[in-house]
Order: sequence, then structure tokens, then C-alpha cells
Amino acid sequence: LATPALALAGASREALAIGDLIERMLMQTQAAFRHTDAAPLAEVALLEARVDRLQAEVKAYLTRLGALASEDDRRRVMAILDYVINLEHMGDIIDRGLGPEMRKRVSLGLRFSDEGYDELKAMFVLTLENMRMAQTIFLTGDLALARQLMESKVDVRRMERHSAQRHLMRLREGRTESHETSSLHLDILRDLKRINAHIVSVAHPILDEDGMLIESRLKAG
Repeated sequence: LATPALALAGASREALAIGDLIERMLMQTQAAFRHTDAAPLAEVALLEARVDRLQAEVKAYLTRLGALASEDDRRRVMAILDYVINLEHMGDIIDRGLGPEMRKRVSLGLRFSDEGYDELKAMFVLTLENMRMAQTIFLTGDLALARQLMESKVDVRRMERHSAQRHLMRLREGRTESHETSSLHLDILRDLKRINAHIVSVAHPILDEDGMLIESRLKAG
């Protein structure tokens, strides 16, 4: 704490470690989805407890840095705090949203239509790719990657909207699997979209500092 540069470096490493835990939670949830098996979810609750503890410790540590930090250091403090808070929210959504949804599918023996399964699988893949990109952006501050991640919001919204529309079409066609998994399909889509919204937040301070955001929207370029 007496040397802000070292304190910020240490806090940044802890934030990256929390991000690694979130990625692991996503991977285990994806495994439960792909294999219709609740076993991988046992680790998720344990990881969520670690995420909660670590983010609280990082926040307390950075709060102590306080007046010792320069203006530039304070901006970095806020970026780290914002990232760990968003990571905590992701953990909550995975543990309290996606986890119970996967358990419901397993306990009731529900089966998605082939198309619905593929749509949700693609959304999981994109979410994991974005999570890994966010970790790189947080570490490097890379402007081009920050812009790429921000632009991925359009892909996420499009995938979520198209999958919901196609799901409703399958319902109108009387597809049995779609009827049985209707609320589950839409709930998983919603939660993955929410997670992506938190992931993208890592790009905001980088783009804002470069003047590339207007009221939280990305300038055309």
C-alpha cells in the first residue's frame, strides 16, 4: 500500500484470478448443459464462494489505498473495482440462474430440440470467448480488442433475439421438445445475455478514455 504501483499490480492480479474462477464456473455450467449432467455444477457453488470472498478482499484493499494514489492511480483503482464488481455479478447469475436451470433440465429429463440445443450451445461458446477476451483487455488495455468486445454486444443481442424467435416458431409448429423446454430455453438465453453485458463492461473505461464512447455507445469508426 505504501507503493501504489505495486498495490495496483497486486490488485490487478487478484482481479484476473477472479476472472479465471468465473471462466471455470462458465465451463462447468457449459459441461452440465452439454452432457445433461448436474455433477459439474457441484464445483460452481464452491467457486462462487471464492469469488465473493476475493472480490470483497480486493475492494477492501483498494479502499485502503485511498489518498496515497495519484489521479491516474485512482482511475486504475476504479477500473479494477468496476471489473471485480461485474465479475461478482456474473458469478451470481451463473450460480443462482444458470445452475438451477441446468439442474431443472437434468432432474426433469428435459431434451431441447436439435435446433434449440445448437442455438444455446453457440451462445455458451460466444460467452466463453468474450470472457477470455475481457481478461486480455483488462490485462493489456488493448484498444482494438476493447472495441471488438464492445461490438460483440450486437452479436449477442442478435443471437438472443433470433434464438427466441426461432423457438417461438417451433412452438407454433407444435414441436414437443420446444413445448417442454420453453421457459428453460428463454431463461438460459436471458442469463447468458446478462452475463455478456457484464463482460463487455471491461471495455468501457478504455474506450471512454480514448473518446470512443458517447453516452455508453460506441462511436462509428
